[in-house]
Amino acid sequence: MANNFFENAGNPRARKLKSFVQPVDVNYAATYKGVAMKTLYFVLVMCAGIAAFFYIDAFYTARNGAQAALDMESIIFFVLLLVTLVASLVAAFVPKSVPVTGSIYAGGMGFCLSLVSMLYAKQYKGIIVEALVLTVLTIGVLTFLYMKGVRVGGRLKMACITAIMVSLMGGLIYAIVAIAAPNSAIIQSINTINNGPIGIVFAFIGVLIAAVLLMCDFDTVTETVENGLPEEYEWYASYSLIVGVIYLYLKILRLLAKLQGNRR
Repeated sequence: MANNFFENAGNPRARKLKSFVQPVDVNYAATYKGVAMKTLYFVLVMCAGIAAFFYIDAFYTARNGAQAALDMESIIFFVLLLVTLVASLVAAFVPKSVPVTGSIYAGGMGFCLSLVSMLYAKQYKGIIVEALVLTVLTIGVLTFLYMKGVRVGGRLKMACITAIMVSLMGGLIYAIVAIAAPNSAIIQSINTINNGPIGIVFAFIGVLIAAVLLMCDFDTVTETVENGLPEEYEWYASYSLIVGVIYLYLKILRLLAKLQGNRR
């Protein structure tokens, strides 16, 4: 039954698990409670990363000043960004590694999100609280819609994934050009467009894409449990949720920054 399901599933994450599925006794199958507990575990690990950020920030600020603290945090940020990228790639291709790679990702992103949020907070008053509230409300609305039977079609899922890939490639090209020629006409034009109304539209589309992908993560949880996957795949389902929530928060944060920036 599980194999037939994965043959027809529109969820890319669900299809990724196909080659790893094995028959399992019902007593050792994944459950919603198991997914919830493992999601809570990842949240706690992420909180540990957040706590580490604030400890380092307070320690270095007290000893060497705010700028020295920011310099140290920036170095740690880029190192952790690379580490979490590797961990997420390993998790994508080896789902059974998620207890370890997912923990690395959650802890690293806890630190990285803290720094990003702090930098946004310095520029835009009250933006972090607004972003957190809107993220929770959005998750609540999406959960309600999902429980009412609203589902995302396979074509829309693939369109969102394609949009993300295009966005990542575009961002990489932009970063390379910005480093090589920061004052070029191309970079200045992109910055002008990005900081105007069109930038707000793209930021709003980013939030919509993040919401769709979070609905896909809900599908991953449902499919993991309802199709009797082994309980070890609860880790993958809960990890998918954490990734989706983090992505949604970042997109909402960016949209709010665009909106506040255009009011000035």
